[in-house]
Amino acid sequence: MIRRSLAGAILGLALLCAAPALAQGQAPTPAHLQAAREVVELTGVSQSIDNIYKEFKDNAKELIGPTRPELLKDMEEVVAALKPESDKRAEEMTATAATVFASKMTEADLKEVAAFFKSPVGQRYNALRRDAMDDLLTVLQPWSVQTSNYLFDRFSQEMRKRGHAL
Repeated sequence: MIRRSLAGAILGLALLCAAPALAQGQAPTPAHLQAAREVVELTGVSQSIDNIYKEFKDNAKELIGPTRPELLKDMEEVVAALKPESDKRAEEMTATAATVFASKMTEADLKEVAAFFKSPVGQRYNALRRDAMDDLLTVLQPWSVQTSNYLFDRFSQEMRKRGHAL
């Protein structure tokens, strides 16, 4: 599950950072950073970051619950105590994501992206994005293995043609 959140965050960053980059060394203005943060929030990147704590909590419960049910109460207390630390780290990563967006896109472009995600079609996109990403990752994993195996087989064939045994 954590992989899906991270994959969603990475895909979102990759898709939206395809715009022209700013000149290197130019620090973004506060307004530029605010526009970038809005894009981070509207596109679901920050939600993916925030979901890491929930997934950690769920995974801890799944790991400990079935085998050590006597630890569940303490586990829940410890996990709850870690929430403020998790929130702080999530805020730091969200700020970092905003800085990355600001370094890759102009303020004007970020405002256009935000306008799209505020539009009805952008809102519909966001509503289906997570389900679409889940479906895509379900298809992508076996495809990735198959493609990797195919490429390795082809690589081996071509290397044998050149006289190399692997």
